[in-house]
Amino acid sequence: MARPTLRSMRDIINAIALNKTGFANDQCYKLRILESDYAVTGNEVIASILNQQKAAKRSSTKRKASRQTSDHPRRKDYKSPEGFNQCGVATGRSYASRAGERMEAKQKGFPDVMRHPTTINNMVLPLDTADAKEMLDSCRPRMRDAFANLSDGVQISGGFQIAMVTAEYLATIFPADELPDCLDSINRPDEVFALLHWHGIIADPYLSKKEVRKIVRDAFPGSHRVCVAKVQPERINTHGELTHGAQGYLEYACLDKTEVKFKKPEQKISAIKGFALLGTQLSKRNRSFSMGKALAITGVEIDPARVIELEVHERLDYVKKNVKKLSYAEQFIHLWMSGSLSIIRKPQPWLQCSGSISDRFLAFLSIVKKWCADTSTENLCFYDYAEASLE
Repeated sequence: MARPTLRSMRDIINAIALNKTGFANDQCYKLRILESDYAVTGNEVIASILNQQKAAKRSSTKRKASRQTSDHPRRKDYKSPEGFNQCGVATGRSYASRAGERMEAKQKGFPDVMRHPTTINNMVLPLDTADAKEMLDSCRPRMRDAFANLSDGVQISGGFQIAMVTAEYLATIFPADELPDCLDSINRPDEVFALLHWHGIIADPYLSKKEVRKIVRDAFPGSHRVCVAKVQPERINTHGELTHGAQGYLEYACLDKTEVKFKKPEQKISAIKGFALLGTQLSKRNRSFSMGKALAITGVEIDPARVIELEVHERLDYVKKNVKKLSYAEQFIHLWMSGSLSIIRKPQPWLQCSGSISDRFLAFLSIVKKWCADTSTENLCFYDYAEASLE
């Protein structure tokens, strides 16, 4: 075996150090990369970024853990969001927590079933672009035109972020006419670019998640370019802090983080320098995007009947996707109550499940009694089940 050179040994050690320390959170390594780049290129913009980061690191003080004054869980505070705008832990609550709380207040009165967490991949930014802010601002009219097709009284809050990805990956998302001319996914598939995307919540007082998804996807064509999800239930972690939920998603949308997921050191270094240069043009203020006003201002009233209808549809979608996770008796009841027993030829799995015929019938009967007595939307999910199960 050939003896490794000093250069190859250094590369191996650097690669091990990157994977061991956690690249995305290692602020010191980011500063070292910028310092070495400035020593070679003499770029004054990099020098300005270095001075700002070093000053922030010197002035930052370790925040004392706040004492919880009640037994109720408090919302998790993102103490040190990763990114170039925070070196060390800043005093007081983080920007992400405060901004997420303000956005959550704007959507007060909307039930979770009418709130749709959304991600839109907007455009590709070359790492050396000099007009990143102008390119970001060009996204706003297109988003407003798309969201204008939503219901009256819609309220939208969120923020833009950038992620470092390869040219090969970007070519699978965007149509060819929306890719920059400098991107060559065939000859330079590993070249790093910035993906400008938007995280936010669309609170619509009438449309369902499926209808919102169709409107946004029509405005932003591509493959896996748009994601419209449901609000996840809030959780309490081991520290007694409240996480997830709609506000948790909005706090994530406000985080100033560097998404770098590369194995090659040269790609990581390129991503660090590119993010630093783009960060000088994209501040927290110009990354935010909101549209519409709160319900208290617009005067739009939420229809309780529409809320129940949307909850039934949401439950129906869950049953449709997870029908095999239900017991055989529950599957049979769904088909029977929705009038779709005619499509069953040989319900062998239910007939062959363990237990006697008497036990299976009693289990079936107990579920029917429970569902007949329960009028909650968790069980009123037979509406159009036959059609949904055949899609």
